[in-house]
Amino acid sequence: MVKITNLKTYDLRFPTSETLAGSDAMNPNPDYSAAYVILETDGAFEGHGLTFTIGRGNEICITAINALKPLIVGLDLDWMREDMGRFWRYITGDSQLRWIGPDKGAIHLATGAVVNAVWDLMAKEANKPVWRLVGEMSPKEIVKLVDFRYITDVITRDEALDLLNKARVMDYGFCGNAYAEAWGKIDHLKILIYLEQGDYRQTRT
Repeated sequence: MVKITNLKTYDLRFPTSETLAGSDAMNPNPDYSAAYVILETDGAFEGHGLTFTIGRGNEICITAINALKPLIVGLDLDWMREDMGRFWRYITGDSQLRWIGPDKGAIHLATGAVVNAVWDLMAKEANKPVWRLVGEMSPKEIVKLVDFRYITDVITRDEALDLLNKARVMDYGFCGNAYAEAWGKIDHLKILIYLEQGDYRQTRT
Protein backbone atom coordinates (compact mmCIF):
# COMPACT_ATOMS: atom_id res chain seq x y z
CA MET A 1 0.00 0.00 0.00
CA VAL A 2 1.63 3.23 -1.21
CA LYS A 3 0.59 6.59 0.23
CA ILE A 4 1.30 10.15 -0.85
CA THR A 5 3.44 11.72 1.88
CA ASN A 6 4.29 15.12 0.42
CA LEU A 7 3.77 17.44 -2.54
CA LYS A 8 6.53 19.74 -3.79
CA THR A 9 6.34 22.42 -6.48
CA TYR A 10 8.94 24.10 -8.67
CA ASP A 11 8.55 27.25 -10.77
CA LEU A 12 10.56 26.51 -13.93
CA ARG A 13 11.00 29.20 -16.57
CA PHE A 14 13.03 29.49 -19.75
CA PRO A 15 13.82 32.90 -21.34
CA THR A 16 12.57 31.93 -24.79
CA SER A 17 11.35 35.50 -25.37
CA GLU A 18 14.97 36.52 -25.89
CA THR A 19 15.11 34.55 -29.14
CA LEU A 20 11.34 34.54 -29.81
CA ALA A 21 11.43 30.74 -29.87
CA GLY A 22 7.90 29.40 -29.99
CA SER A 23 6.34 32.80 -30.59
CA ASP A 24 3.36 33.42 -32.82
CA ALA A 25 0.97 36.22 -33.78
CA MET A 26 -1.04 35.90 -30.57
CA ASN A 27 1.91 35.20 -28.25
CA PRO A 28 4.77 37.35 -29.53
CA ASN A 29 7.19 36.98 -26.60
CA PRO A 30 6.56 33.81 -24.56
CA ASP A 31 8.86 32.58 -21.81
CA TYR A 32 8.03 28.89 -21.90
CA SER A 33 7.50 27.75 -18.33
CA ALA A 34 6.24 24.86 -16.24
CA ALA A 35 4.60 24.62 -12.85
CA TYR A 36 6.26 21.36 -11.85
CA VAL A 37 4.99 19.05 -9.13
CA ILE A 38 6.55 16.05 -7.40
CA LEU A 39 4.46 13.66 -5.33
CA GLU A 40 6.57 11.96 -2.68
CA THR A 41 5.44 8.61 -1.29
CA ASP A 42 6.31 6.07 1.37
CA GLY A 43 7.18 3.66 -1.45
CA ALA A 44 10.05 3.37 -3.91
CA PHE A 45 8.84 5.94 -6.45
CA GLU A 46 7.84 9.57 -6.86
CA GLY A 47 5.25 10.95 -9.25
CA HIS A 48 6.28 13.84 -11.50
CA GLY A 49 3.88 16.10 -13.36
CA LEU A 50 3.60 19.59 -14.77
CA THR A 51 1.35 22.15 -16.29
CA PHE A 52 2.51 24.51 -19.02
CA THR A 53 2.41 28.31 -19.15
CA ILE A 54 4.24 30.95 -21.16
CA GLY A 55 5.76 32.94 -18.31
CA ARG A 56 3.92 35.47 -16.16
CA GLY A 57 1.26 33.69 -14.18
CA ASN A 58 3.32 30.54 -13.67
CA GLU A 59 3.52 31.49 -10.00
CA ILE A 60 -0.30 31.51 -9.87
CA CYS A 61 -0.38 27.90 -11.05
CA ILE A 62 2.22 27.03 -8.40
CA THR A 63 0.01 28.58 -5.72
CA ALA A 64 -3.02 26.68 -7.05
CA ILE A 65 -1.12 23.38 -6.99
CA ASN A 66 -0.08 24.02 -3.40
CA ALA A 67 -3.72 24.76 -2.55
CA LEU A 68 -4.51 21.17 -3.62
CA LYS A 69 -1.84 19.72 -1.33
CA PRO A 70 -4.18 19.05 1.65
CA LEU A 71 -6.42 17.01 -0.66
CA ILE A 72 -3.56 14.87 -1.98
CA VAL A 73 -1.23 14.15 0.92
CA GLY A 74 -2.31 11.01 2.74
CA LEU A 75 -4.18 9.48 -0.20
CA ASP A 76 -3.63 5.81 -0.98
CA LEU A 77 -2.41 5.09 -4.51
CA ASP A 78 -4.58 1.98 -4.79
CA TRP A 79 -7.66 4.08 -4.04
CA MET A 80 -6.78 6.47 -6.85
CA ARG A 81 -5.87 3.70 -9.29
CA GLU A 82 -9.11 1.83 -8.59
CA ASP A 83 -11.26 4.62 -10.04
CA MET A 84 -9.52 7.64 -11.58
CA GLY A 85 -12.86 9.23 -12.41
CA ARG A 86 -13.71 9.17 -8.72
CA PHE A 87 -10.29 10.65 -7.89
CA TRP A 88 -10.91 13.47 -10.40
CA ARG A 89 -14.28 14.25 -8.80
CA TYR A 90 -12.62 14.26 -5.39
CA ILE A 91 -9.79 16.60 -6.32
CA THR A 92 -12.07 19.02 -8.18
CA GLY A 93 -14.91 18.82 -5.68
CA ASP A 94 -13.52 20.78 -2.73
CA SER A 95 -16.39 23.00 -1.62
CA GLN A 96 -14.18 26.11 -1.30
CA LEU A 97 -11.77 25.67 -4.20
CA ARG A 98 -14.73 25.07 -6.49
CA TRP A 99 -15.47 28.78 -6.21
CA ILE A 100 -12.39 29.56 -8.35
CA GLY A 101 -12.70 26.50 -10.60
CA PRO A 102 -12.52 23.67 -10.86
CA ASP A 103 -12.96 23.09 -14.59
CA LYS A 104 -11.39 26.27 -15.86
CA GLY A 105 -8.51 28.65 -15.29
CA ALA A 106 -5.47 28.28 -13.05
CA ILE A 107 -7.07 25.77 -10.69
CA HIS A 108 -7.81 23.52 -13.67
CA LEU A 109 -4.20 23.76 -14.86
CA ALA A 110 -3.09 22.92 -11.32
CA THR A 111 -5.36 19.90 -11.19
CA GLY A 112 -3.89 18.71 -14.49
CA ALA A 113 -0.36 18.89 -13.08
CA VAL A 114 -1.31 16.82 -10.04
CA VAL A 115 -3.21 14.24 -12.09
CA ASN A 116 -0.25 13.96 -14.47
CA ALA A 117 1.96 13.23 -11.47
CA VAL A 118 -0.44 10.52 -10.30
CA TRP A 119 -0.34 8.88 -13.74
CA ASP A 120 3.46 8.99 -13.67
CA LEU A 121 3.46 7.36 -10.24
CA MET A 122 1.02 4.63 -11.26
CA ALA A 123 3.10 3.83 -14.34
CA LYS A 124 6.31 3.61 -12.32
CA GLU A 125 4.66 1.33 -9.77
CA ALA A 126 3.47 -0.92 -12.61
CA ASN A 127 6.92 -0.79 -14.29
CA LYS A 128 5.31 0.34 -17.54
CA PRO A 129 5.20 3.53 -19.60
CA VAL A 130 1.90 5.36 -19.27
CA TRP A 131 0.86 4.51 -22.83
CA ARG A 132 1.23 0.79 -22.14
CA LEU A 133 -0.53 1.08 -18.78
CA VAL A 134 -3.54 2.61 -20.52
CA GLY A 135 -3.30 0.42 -23.61
CA GLU A 136 -3.56 -2.75 -21.55
CA MET A 137 -6.62 -1.63 -19.60
CA SER A 138 -9.91 -3.46 -19.99
CA PRO A 139 -13.04 -1.59 -21.16
CA LYS A 140 -14.27 -1.46 -17.55
CA GLU A 141 -10.98 0.09 -16.43
CA ILE A 142 -11.02 2.61 -19.28
CA VAL A 143 -14.54 3.74 -18.41
CA LYS A 144 -13.49 4.30 -14.80
CA LEU A 145 -10.95 6.88 -15.98
CA VAL A 146 -13.72 9.25 -17.03
CA ASP A 147 -15.83 11.60 -14.94
CA PHE A 148 -19.17 11.38 -16.75
CA ARG A 149 -20.75 14.09 -14.60
CA TYR A 150 -21.19 16.65 -17.39
CA ILE A 151 -21.63 14.38 -20.42
CA THR A 152 -24.36 11.90 -19.50
CA ASP A 153 -26.81 13.72 -21.79
CA VAL A 154 -24.58 12.57 -24.66
CA ILE A 155 -23.19 9.27 -23.37
CA THR A 156 -23.52 7.38 -20.09
CA ARG A 157 -20.97 5.15 -18.40
CA ASP A 158 -22.91 2.03 -19.44
CA GLU A 159 -23.17 3.22 -23.05
CA ALA A 160 -19.43 3.91 -23.18
CA LEU A 161 -18.68 0.47 -21.76
CA ASP A 162 -20.95 -1.13 -24.36
CA LEU A 163 -19.16 0.71 -27.19
CA LEU A 164 -15.74 -0.34 -25.91
CA ASN A 165 -16.78 -3.97 -25.50
CA LYS A 166 -18.19 -4.08 -29.03
CA ALA A 167 -15.05 -2.45 -30.44
CA ARG A 168 -12.88 -5.01 -28.69
CA VAL A 169 -14.93 -7.85 -30.11
CA MET A 170 -14.52 -6.41 -33.61
CA ASP A 171 -10.76 -6.10 -33.09
CA TYR A 172 -10.09 -9.49 -31.51
CA GLY A 173 -13.04 -11.74 -32.28
CA PHE A 174 -14.04 -14.54 -29.94
CA CYS A 175 -11.68 -17.08 -28.44
CA GLY A 176 -12.49 -20.76 -28.04
CA ASN A 177 -11.19 -24.24 -28.73
CA ALA A 178 -12.23 -25.87 -32.00
CA TYR A 179 -12.85 -29.19 -30.27
CA ALA A 180 -14.79 -27.75 -27.34
CA GLU A 181 -18.23 -28.28 -28.89
CA ALA A 182 -17.55 -31.97 -29.56
CA TRP A 183 -16.37 -32.35 -26.00
CA GLY A 184 -19.43 -30.53 -24.72
CA LYS A 185 -17.34 -28.18 -22.59
CA ILE A 186 -19.03 -24.94 -23.68
CA ASP A 187 -22.68 -24.38 -23.00
CA HIS A 188 -24.31 -22.96 -26.17
CA LEU A 189 -26.62 -20.70 -24.19
CA LYS A 190 -23.65 -19.19 -22.36
CA ILE A 191 -21.91 -18.47 -25.65
CA LEU A 192 -25.00 -16.64 -26.91
CA ILE A 193 -25.13 -14.62 -23.70
CA TYR A 194 -21.45 -13.67 -24.00
CA LEU A 195 -21.95 -12.70 -27.63
CA GLU A 196 -24.85 -10.45 -26.65
CA GLN A 197 -22.79 -8.88 -23.87
CA GLY A 198 -19.78 -8.41 -26.12
CA ASP A 199 -17.50 -10.17 -23.64
CA TYR A 200 -15.19 -12.19 -25.88
CA ARG A 201 -12.90 -13.20 -23.01
CA GLN A 202 -15.58 -15.33 -21.36
CA THR A 203 -15.56 -17.77 -24.28
CA ARG A 204 -12.11 -19.06 -23.41
CA THR A 205 -12.03 -22.69 -22.19
